[in-house]
Amino acid sequence: MFSLSQVTNFLIFFPAIIFIVAVTLAIFGYRRDPRRLLNSWYLVVGAVILLGMPIILLASLSDTHHIGWRILSGLAYLALTLGLFDWVMLINWHFRPLRRHFRALTIFAIILGLALAVLPFIPAHVWPTDLLTPMKYVNTALTLLGAYMCITIADFLVATWTYPRQTKLHGEHYVIVLGSGLHHGNQLSKLLKSRVDTAMRVASIAKDETGDWPILIMSGGQGADETVSESSAMAAYAKDNGYPAAAIRLEEKSTSTFENFQYSLDVIHEPHPTIEFVTNNFHVFRASVFAAMLKLNSRGIAAPTRSHYYHRGLIREYAALTWLHKTRHLLALILIIVLTIAIPWFYG
Repeated sequence: MFSLSQVTNFLIFFPAIIFIVAVTLAIFGYRRDPRRLLNSWYLVVGAVILLGMPIILLASLSDTHHIGWRILSGLAYLALTLGLFDWVMLINWHFRPLRRHFRALTIFAIILGLALAVLPFIPAHVWPTDLLTPMKYVNTALTLLGAYMCITIADFLVATWTYPRQTKLHGEHYVIVLGSGLHHGNQLSKLLKSRVDTAMRVASIAKDETGDWPILIMSGGQGADETVSESSAMAAYAKDNGYPAAAIRLEEKSTSTFENFQYSLDVIHEPHPTIEFVTNNFHVFRASVFAAMLKLNSRGIAAPTRSHYYHRGLIREYAALTWLHKTRHLLALILIIVLTIAIPWFYG
């Protein structure tokens, strides 16, 4: 164990230095390209180190050693609960046959996660002697996995919140409106109306500044349960609300966000256009990631979303972004497995 003076000196300088460095890297990163998750990762790690030091102090001092580590483990397991819930969303999103069991899977994930969160607070003497060693490895694995979940969830939330707030509108000539599913086969949902309304508002501001109407590219194909394409339904809504038909183009082949951008380029007919795109606030960051993958010079505009759907949308977006970066998460999982074996062995 460390002495109080050693721990105090360490806690005064180390967190502050790391936090300042992290914020500096994040600022430069946002200026270079605001569409990178690494920018928010700097902020999250810096904040975790700065705010987590009081708990680490408890874990480092001999008198409060067990209390500190139990708090750390409990917080990590709580994050693991959120992660389990999100994994259910991820599985449900990719495997359609399981969607009928979504509610049961969600309840199971929440109960399992909460049960795991209690583990660090169970005294060692409660466990049978032959389970003490295996439980060290279980606790280590779940704590590391929960801590990783905590960082990735916070990283996603920071990126989703900051991206729409630091992109400035420049009145570009092309504005892509990303499609979404239609109601009753041919009617715009409230989400989709919000996107088109926001695009027309932005276009109206640009018209006042430049004198020309920006080209609205309505992007969205026709689903199996839709009688018209999403793009044609959006175009009809925009025309009914006064937007000039000559300034509207349709992209009717896309079935995903990535394809929205990919096929919209065919409609623009320019080699390196600078565009603005409109989607809902919970979706705008992931959409910007796809635009970056296509090396588009783009800026995202966030359309407002009602709060009850916003939170559901965030969960889905985190699941989708997790799947998009699955290789990165797989490497992290391998590292967690290695540390799970090494840490209990090192401490005996």
